Amino acid sequence: MPQADPFAVIETEAPQLDASEVLQLVREHYGLEARLEALLSERDQNFLLRCDDGRQFVVKIVNAAEDPLATDFQSQALLYLEAHLANNDCPINVPRILRTTGGRTHLPVTSAGAQHVMRVITYLAGIPLGNTPASPVLCRRLGVCLAHLGRALHGFDHPGSDHGLLWDMQQALQLRRILEHVSDRDLRRHIAQTLDDFEAHALSQFKDARSQVIHSDLNPENVLIDPEDRSSITGVIDFGDMLKAPLIVDVAIGASYLRATVGNPLAGIAEFLVGYHSVTPLEISEIDMLFDLIKTRLATSISILSWRATLRGADDPYLTGSVASASSAAEFLKILRELPRENVQQTFRQICASTQSLT
Repeated sequence: MPQADPFAVIETEAPQLDASEVLQLVREHYGLEARLEALLSERDQNFLLRCDDGRQFVVKIVNAAEDPLATDFQSQALLYLEAHLANNDCPINVPRILRTTGGRTHLPVTSAGAQHVMRVITYLAGIPLGNTPASPVLCRRLGVCLAHLGRALHGFDHPGSDHGLLWDMQQALQLRRILEHVSDRDLRRHIAQTLDDFEAHALSQFKDARSQVIHSDLNPENVLIDPEDRSSITGVIDFGDMLKAPLIVDVAIGASYLRATVGNPLAGIAEFLVGYHSVTPLEISEIDMLFDLIKTRLATSISILSWRATLRGADDPYLTGSVASASSAAEFLKILRELPRENVQQTFRQICASTQSLT
């Protein structure tokens, strides 16, 4: 599949369907009587659907710039996961696709002359981890959860799995095109050096690394926890950034959000790594890439949000909701860049060597 321009989807305005129009589509094609609440999204239009019978779903109107093959890839992946979870003892919970009354997994929608796709998925119980500090127990459980999700996706393939996505770490060097939008000169220097390190120490190893379809976005807003037991994970959501990539990229993305800015900066990451490695043992080459990949994800978050601010303006709802995350990413990147790579690699090796496999 030819690589699409990774900037295109974010540059394209999100769909702007009227709520009454969406309700009519839901009523006509899904047989549901419901109320809508708008949800935040980077590039699509999402709604929480509260049905009169008490059921809840999420409605996603996909950005018109997204390749239809990529949209089908996401739908087929969710169906693959549903079948896997139904036939295997796997301790994860993910959304399921709700089919139309005609049995379809999605619905074509035309609005303002643009072609979109509408998908309805089940709503999972729990609250987003968000800014809740992740305890050591939760960090470890996050690692276990991600590893099981990776195992559940292992074996799934689709021609849309290598679609163009700006968040794709395999395309991280493209971020050099937008570094000028990072206004803090010192931070911009840190990001440039991080990308240089990524190119020198990690990118060349991608071709030989274990690769498969990965979730690719285990951030705190996509992890649901039990409000009564905040160390218990109730589900993982938002599969919009899924793609085929080195497996270790998934680990790096999840680890990059465990940002300890006081005390040992690797404390949360260490617990996360123990959890992941206990289910899916990492190879030495993957362990040695991990530190540079974590820093690259942080650099990616900062760069894209800075660029988006110049593209959409400071009042963009997605940016407003991402201010805290961007700030902590910048602070954490500066902290990590002060740590010698060799020391961190050795620490990660020791953690994995001393972790007992659960498989």
